[in-house]
Amino acid sequence: MRVMTAFQRYREARMTLLSELQLQRSSNRDPLSEFSEWLVVHLVHGTLAGSPVQKGWDVRAPDGDRIQVKYLANATGHWVNEHPIWVNDEMDRYAVVIIEELQPQTVIVFPTRGLEAVAQALGKRNPNQHIHFDLTQTNYQRILADPALFQALGVQVYRLA
Repeated sequence: MRVMTAFQRYREARMTLLSELQLQRSSNRDPLSEFSEWLVVHLVHGTLAGSPVQKGWDVRAPDGDRIQVKYLANATGHWVNEHPIWVNDEMDRYAVVIIEELQPQTVIVFPTRGLEAVAQALGKRNPNQHIHFDLTQTNYQRILADPALFQALGVQVYRLA
C-alpha cells in the first residue's frame, strides 16, 4: 500500500504542476514534456501549439518560427541517456531541455537550417548531419564550454542552474 500512497502524492503533485503551468487542456502526457514545452514558451516569449499533439512542432516563437521541444533527463555525473536530434521541414528550431536529477539545467535551441555546421563543430561523423545527430554529454559540455562559437552557428543556450 505504500506504493499506492506514494502514487497518490505523485498524482496530486502532478495536478498541481499542471495547474501552475496554466494548461487549459487536461493532459495525461509525460509531465516532463509538458514542463519542457512551458519552459521554452517562457524563455522565447512564444505560444504553445493549439494541440498537445501538434505534428512537427510545439511552440511558436514571436518571429513565427516553429520550435520542436524535447527533453533529455539523466542523473548527475555520467549520463546514460543521449538524445537523437532529428529535424524536418515542419520545424524551424529544435529545443532540448537538459534535466539532471529532475532539475532543469539548461535549454539548448538548435537551428534546423545550419544543423550540419553545428554537428561539425561538435566533431560528429555520422551521415546526414543536416537533419540528424545524437546529443551526448560530451557535446553538451562542449557547447557550454564555448557558447560564443555555437551562438555564431545559431544555437541559443539558456542556463537555468
